[in-house]
Amino acid sequence: MKTIHTMRPQQTGLTLIEILVAMVISLILMAGVLQIFQSNKQSFRVQESLSLIQENGRTAMRILAEELRMAAFWGCRSQDISIITDNLNPGGADFENLLSNGGIAGINGAGIAPDRITITGARSNRLTLLNAAMGGVGNDIPVTNGSGIQPGDIMLITNCAKGDIFQVTNATSLGPVDPIEHTASGSPGNLTDSLNFSYGGSNTKAMIFQVRRVTYSINADLDSGESSLIRTEGGVNETLVEGIQDMQITYGQLISGAGDMRYVPAGTAGLNMDEVRSVRITLTAFSLASNVAVGGDGRLRRTFSNTISIRNRNQ
Repeated sequence: MKTIHTMRPQQTGLTLIEILVAMVISLILMAGVLQIFQSNKQSFRVQESLSLIQENGRTAMRILAEELRMAAFWGCRSQDISIITDNLNPGGADFENLLSNGGIAGINGAGIAPDRITITGARSNRLTLLNAAMGGVGNDIPVTNGSGIQPGDIMLITNCAKGDIFQVTNATSLGPVDPIEHTASGSPGNLTDSLNFSYGGSNTKAMIFQVRRVTYSINADLDSGESSLIRTEGGVNETLVEGIQDMQITYGQLISGAGDMRYVPAGTAGLNMDEVRSVRITLTAFSLASNVAVGGDGRLRRTFSNTISIRNRNQ
């Protein structure tokens, strides 16, 4: 009997339909993976922006708080500036009345515009001691160490009973043994060659501080163009913190002997800056990235508020 073998064709590949089905399934899976990736990426951007907002807001508030706590510092008699005489020439170029408002001044931006605040006082970390008596109101001031003091610097000399604000008029930088000159020269210069008291000596120890006036405002950074917290000192602007959009300030004025306070913006009728004991600041920080929020300009924002006591007026 003859046996007949039948040859069956073997499958050597995928059919077109099978390939198309596999591609569709792969695309669906890939779309899911991409969706998860995009979601995680957006979540990361949002969290990163929130962290940056938090950091910028806290940094800006810390800087302002540190400055305001030391506002109106005039040596050992900060609460009684009546004992301090301003010897600067009021008719000189760039003259500023450093004792006006006792060391605090503000400008209300009005409406939605940011406010500004100006702080004046002595630098507590720039202390220099006299090593001998002056010997006369018009004599040079003998100091223990003149390091860091430069011609043109505005200084405060005080012995806790009296005080004088004057400008250093040395022609060159001061060395460790150079006395401080205070002649009627410079810009704005001193009104006279003489101070109102001859400081120094064993019974009247005296200290010298550098006086500074700084203004804090919200303006565009010159490099990035982003709204930032700006410090202005001596006509020079310095960007401190980027991503700060707004600053609103109210001033806590002492209105009774019982310690009653009212918080009002600068320029409010009846506000006396000499009676301000604390400052309330509200900052608005925003994300530098513009694709992290839905709607508007795509930026996230957060508000920070703090009430800061002016130590030198609450002693």
